[in-house]
Amino acid sequence: MFKSAQERFLHLFSGVNSYHLLVFVCCWLGGVFDGLDSTLMSVALPAAIAELINSHDATEVSRIGSWVSAVFLLGWTLGGLVFGYVGDRFGRVKSMIFSILLYAIFTGLAGLAVNWPQLAICRFLTGLGIGGELVSIATFLSEVWPERSRAVAVGVLITSYQAGVFLSGTVNFILPNWRHTFFVGALPALFVIILRLTLKESDKWMHHQNTNEQALPYHQELFQERHLMNLIVGGIVFASLLVGYWSSLSWIPTWIQSLLSHNAGSAERSIATMLQGLAAIMGCTSAGFLCDWFGRRKTIFLAFIGCFLSSCLLFLTNKDFSILIYWQTALLGYFIGLVQAALYIYLPELFNTRVRATGTGLCLNAGRLITIVSVLFVSSLVAFFGGYG
Repeated sequence: MFKSAQERFLHLFSGVNSYHLLVFVCCWLGGVFDGLDSTLMSVALPAAIAELINSHDATEVSRIGSWVSAVFLLGWTLGGLVFGYVGDRFGRVKSMIFSILLYAIFTGLAGLAVNWPQLAICRFLTGLGIGGELVSIATFLSEVWPERSRAVAVGVLITSYQAGVFLSGTVNFILPNWRHTFFVGALPALFVIILRLTLKESDKWMHHQNTNEQALPYHQELFQERHLMNLIVGGIVFASLLVGYWSSLSWIPTWIQSLLSHNAGSAERSIATMLQGLAAIMGCTSAGFLCDWFGRRKTIFLAFIGCFLSSCLLFLTNKDFSILIYWQTALLGYFIGLVQAALYIYLPELFNTRVRATGTGLCLNAGRLITIVSVLFVSSLVAFFGGYG
């Protein structure tokens, strides 16, 4: 039995060489830094906003926090669209390098903010880079990695974002001062040196750049009938994930804080975030195998059902803080990770090489415009229902 399983494993990953592994490690680390720098605000939000507005009033903190989160998502949206085009036009690796520099620099500068508008500007520019980086790594790896094990590799790649979520909780636990956590978020800028020295553009992208065939302009090719329905449906499906994530999971640290006193909660927020990230890593890791066994669409469908049921369990059964919140947050994190990775596996497969990054970027980011609107209403919903849950 072991021999059979071992043979299946070796067969699945046959054709993988050292350069493939190097590409995977570089993309994975880039995703870790994405998750770190995007989640730092969720973990640090109660303390950061309260200090910058000099108030612990929950309604005011949530109102300002909603605006900061909304402009961050707007930057993420524009970054995904802009860097998707950059990746198709100028290269996947160049897109990765520019996007990492952008979000690393402005995450660090966020730690120097003296008022909330400055923080919002830094988070907007951070969002530009993070949106671009997630599109770049998924597109690049899907083109470089051997087809036989591509779904598993891309699924495991998305664990990187969730590892960054876990890391953000760890950083906040070790450095409870929110400014120090943002300074740590600037470290990925050093990672650019490794990318510049080691990675080359994918052969598929180079082939399309060097071909002498007459090609349609990017926008005409992208909106041809064979791509248009994929763009529409892909955008709607990913938008539903984003609305659920940013209207629920990203507010769990603030929700936990609302169940505790103002002078406590840092450790509880950090532990919940770490467990959520660990469970999401498990979800991402299993996504490639489940997509190959059951199919992409069935896996996505079942993962969404899991997200809905675990959300109901978490938010409808807890009125006071207890240890159950940790495990229920982890359950929700698992299904979030599963559906996120499954979509990152499926969406790039829907487009040809020439417009793959742009098409994937549109699917992953067009829905963020809807998410921005939903996030802006969080403070109103909190006031209307009398709490975050």
